[in-house]
Amino acid sequence: MYREKRKKKVRGFRRFLREHQHRAALPHTLDVHYLQEAHRDYIKLGLFPWSVDSKPPLPIRQLWVTRLVDDCNRWHAELAPNYPDFYLAVWLYEPDFGRSQVVAGIAEKQAWYEQVFAEVAEADAPPFPAEYQQLPGVADLHWTACAEITTCWPEDLLDVDAWALKKPHWPGNTADGREVIVVQIGWVWVGRVQTA
Repeated sequence: MYREKRKKKVRGFRRFLREHQHRAALPHTLDVHYLQEAHRDYIKLGLFPWSVDSKPPLPIRQLWVTRLVDDCNRWHAELAPNYPDFYLAVWLYEPDFGRSQVVAGIAEKQAWYEQVFAEVAEADAPPFPAEYQQLPGVADLHWTACAEITTCWPEDLLDVDAWALKKPHWPGNTADGREVIVVQIGWVWVGRVQTA
């Protein structure tokens, strides 16, 4: 269920940084036809050679945060004249940065996306990561901290070295009333364009 992080160092960082810079220089366009059919569109990162559940070096993360914020602002300019109501946000995952993405939703997908994450009270939330605060466009979005959670069965905690016991956890119930353990596995920073 929970994967071990890769500990082997990635070789050839400068080469990979150049490749990521070339990829990040190309903006992602909003697929209007797909949006009209599926009522959603999104951009996920491809961070090779780093895995999705890893945290790449800071220059790579800053590069992609800037790209995601730029794409979000461009998508907002495309969506605002055509849709009176829509969901558009940048999701920055911590520590699994590779899952970060820009998400757009209309109609029933808008309502679904607005319920994906539960906001955390400001007093309980960590501050927005300092390494991203000075990047272009980041301050223009309104960022909200949300806890990323998963569930596991109580019998999974019988192992002395259970990974869930090392993270914040609490009891919960499934929709059919079965007991589960809710485990916070990280944070998701949701950045949305501020509207007047």
